[in-house]
Amino acid sequence: MAASSRLQHAGSRNARGSALLLFLAIGCASKSEPSREPLRPDPAGTRTVGAIEYRGELLVLESFPVQLAGSVTLTNRSDGERTLAFPDGCVVLLRAYRADERVWDQVGGLGCTQAIVNVTLAAGESNTLRAPTASAYEILSPGHPAGTYRLTAYLRPAGAAEIEVDMGEADLAVP
Repeated sequence: MAASSRLQHAGSRNARGSALLLFLAIGCASKSEPSREPLRPDPAGTRTVGAIEYRGELLVLESFPVQLAGSVTLTNRSDGERTLAFPDGCVVLLRAYRADERVWDQVGGLGCTQAIVNVTLAAGESNTLRAPTASAYEILSPGHPAGTYRLTAYLRPAGAAEIEVDMGEADLAVP
């Protein structure tokens, strides 16, 4: 009887273990989607000036405070080579707007190398240029409230008008 009791006990332990494994397997295999907030900012505003297309992209690095990394991809849409010259090492810079009012400009807090930067693009060629990373703290520190801000990237080609590209919105806050 003792042997039979041990077998029943071992059998119920195995049944419980099997049931637990089955439960875990079903739970891990289920396809429930985690709730996702819509991706913001919307990827890339695009502008074409002359034969050069400027496409902006903003990467929101989810830290606290948020870090913003912007870039602009230049694409030569002409049939020939094009060269753009920029007056200094700050080729791409960021700006923040709240309710269509400019509240922050990255150029105010940077030291840019004083060397002309030439960007040459063959016909159909693209080149991505990056802005220095900015934090929500930099943007909000002049006394601006936490909230949703529209971000742009801009370039200042030598001898030409400034080119500003919309990059969408980001929620900014500081501790």
